[in-house]
Amino acid sequence: MITRKALSAIGVSFARLRIASWSGQLPSLWEAPPVPAVVLNSVFFPTDYPEKKDPTVGLLRSQQETLKTLVNGFTKYLEYDPEAKLSVAAYSDERGPQRYNESLSERRGQSVKNFLVANGVSTDKIEATAHGVDQPLDKNTVEQLQTSNPNPPPEAHVKNLHASWLAYNRRVDVVLLPTNAESQRYYPNNAPDSDILWQRPKPDRTAVDQNQ
Repeated sequence: MITRKALSAIGVSFARLRIASWSGQLPSLWEAPPVPAVVLNSVFFPTDYPEKKDPTVGLLRSQQETLKTLVNGFTKYLEYDPEAKLSVAAYSDERGPQRYNESLSERRGQSVKNFLVANGVSTDKIEATAHGVDQPLDKNTVEQLQTSNPNPPPEAHVKNLHASWLAYNRRVDVVLLPTNAESQRYYPNNAPDSDILWQRPKPDRTAVDQNQ
């Protein structure tokens, strides 16, 4: 049985709660939950991968981990905004004929899309475009990215700016829609497979298989 004294105490507590809410002292009770974070990082590919004869090869292990992180964040973000989508834009470096690079960048974009779908993202949530050699990052931009990268490049990458410039353009960017938040284009210098991604000649298939 609730006593008169207990009822009185409940009434006082409720009155205090109302006063606190009116005066803004209880923001945590009324604030919307935080927006889920989506970690956006660009994905990089070795020279001349994926190949036309086997487009499933070329998305190295470190880049798969980058995409898994994206999937985790995006899945939670969809609870906040069910209309959200991902836009993936694929590129190639300047070497080779234009048609070849257009096809190569298409395979890169499709490789990223296929991985996202295989890990749970609905295909209608992904828009993919291929740009080939169009819209490349210039060397000044690459130098700035290397300077600001939280994981500094090794000395060999700094000295051979041309090879680094080529490597930065063998990538797929990701954009979160409709916010238009863009992926960070920092090169994965600390990844175990970084040298395979960066090297200028086409890596041997065996080395790519071992790192995929």
